[in-house]
Amino acid sequence: MNIYNNLNKEEKYLILVRKLKEAFYSFTDDLLEVFPKNNNIFIQRIIVHQLPDTSLYKLLKKNININLIEEKDILYLKYDLYFLKDYEQYLNENISSNYFSFKELINLNDSNSTLEENIEMIWDWINILIVIIKNIDKLLE
Repeated sequence: MNIYNNLNKEEKYLILVRKLKEAFYSFTDDLLEVFPKNNNIFIQRIIVHQLPDTSLYKLLKKNININLIEEKDILYLKYDLYFLKDYEQYLNENISSNYFSFKELINLNDSNSTLEENIEMIWDWINILIVIIKNIDKLLE
């Protein structure tokens, strides 16, 4: 028996936003493993820990262009994708830190080659995130 199907929309929504947060933690942990010297990835993890689950969903939905990710637009990924851009409005902070983006990894010679070596893992994780986002969107329709 599938328990998930017996839940109401609100319960499903809460489960999915929690799964989104867990997936984002895992993605960030994998990035930290590959790029251990990048402080902004670590800061991103700390910020996500402070964000309410629903706020993370709203941020990722706003900041990830799902169409460009599905097309595997490498330029978008490398230069325009900022996962937590404008997180301050959800934490009532007036000070913004640097948002993590893959652009900063490209600027470091070591990291750029490591980025290229791990690009498929990155695409896979971002695809997992957008699948969860799409499922949340379906519930909200």
